[in-house]
Formats: sequence, structure tokens, C-alpha cells
Amino acid sequence: MDPHPEIHRSENQPLAVFVDFDGTITTRDIGDQVVMNFAEPGWDEAIDRYRMGELNVRDLWSFEIGLLRREREAETVAHTIGIAEIREGFAEFIEYSESHGIPVEVVSSGMNFYVDAILDANGFGSLARARPTVEYDEHGFGVMVMAGGLRDCGMTAMCKCDRLWRLRRKGFRVMFVGDGVSDECVVSQADIVLATSSLREICESKGIDHVPFETFHEVLDVVKARGAAASANAG
Repeated sequence: MDPHPEIHRSENQPLAVFVDFDGTITTRDIGDQVVMNFAEPGWDEAIDRYRMGELNVRDLWSFEIGLLRREREAETVAHTIGIAEIREGFAEFIEYSESHGIPVEVVSSGMNFYVDAILDANGFGSLARARPTVEYDEHGFGVMVMAGGLRDCGMTAMCKCDRLWRLRRKGFRVMFVGDGVSDECVVSQADIVLATSSLREICESKGIDHVPFETFHEVLDVVKARGAAASANAG
């Protein structure tokens, strides 16, 4: 007997797509650029501790956010908009999904101020998104907050699995598109996985079925092939 029958969804169920932001929608990790260019000193030591196994992804990200300053946020936003490059084919993928009734949500451990600003600046301001919010303490230093009912994962910041399970309970098959270590847990739960960069290596090493991709044209091909039932149901 299959110990996890709930993981295997019927092709007749509607499709929804979760898409990571840093290094997936964008061609580079914008969060890394924010920390390297705008955080107070000490972030490089935190990365060394992460590499030695003293910090997990969530701990590292919370520590780095704590080195950001309120007064530099506007400058940071302007910088990230200037350097962000949207991965090829993303606009076509979004256009197709919207026209065929396939829900798309941006699920990211990245900071709300740059994720939102980059999406807005590139014409994707209407996309649903789930990401941590950066607030500031009385001294003006950043604090990571999970607003709007988001769940804080003790390993990778925002819990992407929780977002997936919510859609599962509504009857969706869930496709996940991502690129990095913060996606390692959720790909073990998704019905369909598209992976690039280090996430592809993780999937290969753990034997997780996935489709490699470099552009969203490839993602769109999979959506067209696997979302046919969803389109039919939506109609």
C-alpha cells in the first residue's frame, strides 16, 4: 500500500503553479545582492557559519536581515530594480496561465520590499505572492516577520510546504518551479517539479523526479502538457 496516497494526484484535478523568486523568476539571487551591498558588516561571517553547519538557511537569512537598516531601504529597492533580470519566457508563461485559469503564486523566502518592487516594475504586480515581510526594530535594524498567516519554517524561513498543502486541500495538483536549497523540502511534496541550478543537483542526488529547465519556455511546455485537464475543468 502506498504510504502517502495524498501525494499522487489525479490528472483530472486542476493545476496550480508555485514559482520561487530569487534565481528562478530572476536570473540571479537578488537577496544575496541586497545583503552584500547594503547590510552592515558581519554577513560574511554568518555565511561561513552556515557553510560549517552552525546555521541553517532560516537562521542565516534572519541574521542577515538583522543587518539591514531602515534608512537604506529606498536605496536598496532602486538598486534591485536596476539589476534584476527576469528569466526568459516568464511573461509568456504568466500570460498563458492566466488565460487558461491556472493559478500562479510566487512563493519566496526573499524580502517583501525587493520582491514586490521588482514584480511591480516588470509588469507582474497583480501576481499572488507569499514572502516574509521586513519590519524594523526601535534601532532601525531589520526583523523578519511572517505576516498574513504565513508559517515560519524553522529550516528555510517561510514554509513553502504549508502553501502547497493549502492548495492540496482545495483539490489542486501543484507544480513547483525553483532553483535552490530553500526549495529542498517543498519539492518532496510537489506533484510536478521543475528545477534549475542547485535545486536540480538536489533532485538528482535525492532521486526526486523533476524536469530540468533554463527558461520559462520550458516551464510553459510542461504547463501546457500537464495543465490540459485544469483548462478543461476551468472551462
